[in-house]
Amino acid sequence: MDQSQIKGVAIIAFSLIGYSLLDNTIMHTISGILCAVGLGLILKWIPFSKKNTNQKTE
Repeated sequence: MDQSQIKGVAIIAFSLIGYSLLDNTIMHTISGILCAVGLGLILKWIPFSKKNTNQKTE
């Protein structure tokens, strides 16, 4: 696991804890969004590497 996947696991863990401890619909929505972001980080759907868009492909 690389560093972004570890961050994803931590985000999911905190959002699940927040979901279970707080009884508020807004917090449930926020924790659902955080779970989606954490899953994106774990599965590497969210890239953090910079790409050079100035290169021409031939």
